[in-house]
Amino acid sequence: MKIKKIVFSLIILIICTVIGVFYYAFKVEPYRLVVNEHQVNNTNSKENLKIVQLSDLHIKKDFNADRLDKVIQKTNEQNPDFIIFSGDLYDNYSQYNENEAVISKLKSLKAKYGKIAIWGNRDYGGGAVKEYANIMAESDFSLLRNENQVFTLDNGKKILFTGLDDALLGNPQFPSPNQMAETSYDILLTHEPDEVSQYQNKGYELILSGHSHGGQINVPLIPQIQKKATALMSHANNYTGGLYQLGANEKLYVNTGIGTTHLSARFGVAPEIAVLTF
Repeated sequence: MKIKKIVFSLIILIICTVIGVFYYAFKVEPYRLVVNEHQVNNTNSKENLKIVQLSDLHIKKDFNADRLDKVIQKTNEQNPDFIIFSGDLYDNYSQYNENEAVISKLKSLKAKYGKIAIWGNRDYGGGAVKEYANIMAESDFSLLRNENQVFTLDNGKKILFTGLDDALLGNPQFPSPNQMAETSYDILLTHEPDEVSQYQNKGYELILSGHSHGGQINVPLIPQIQKKATALMSHANNYTGGLYQLGANEKLYVNTGIGTTHLSARFGVAPEIAVLTF
């Protein structure tokens, strides 16, 4: 009789645990938001530059424009010099869109020098390709598609951003590297992280990407689940999230994103705002 009670209790415990995990994965973690801070390089300089990177909002019915309020608040609290959006604004534009509300929210993001965006694969599909450029322009973002943009800082130094087109649905091509000769720091923006193998050793100190979502599901002690999940994203198998040292003077940061796709769940990969200081 005692054994039956123990077995029954264990079954109830397992069922409750499974229900709890599913509830957390679908109803709690996707709406959390963590700020991950990274010092990109070691320097004794008092003149730090701060970039806030946002990626993969995937706005949809269960993560609409109102959900951006927390993103905007936490981003503006960082007092960034630059804000970078690494692509994938909507999850599926044909199924859900609310342009006016999104523009109003994104426009309230504040950066000292500028706000820059690039194209993601979701910014092409579902009719988004016809609207994305206008949305970002009205939100005061410079949308780069195989283009360079140079900013002059208060100290007179110049920083270069190169934004490439999406690798899956676009046509990424490098613009002229001539401007690198006059800049102190060069940053490459590309949506899919695994494309970095083609972009190394081109003179960029930092590469920023997104797309991976970190797989969205990362169960401790079972890395195979995250590996299979990131495989669904395509072009995100080798670099799934965080800061990578590619070479002596070259780093890659893969932002695991804010929204969800395929499955409206996250477990072990909370939505992130990345703060990169160098």
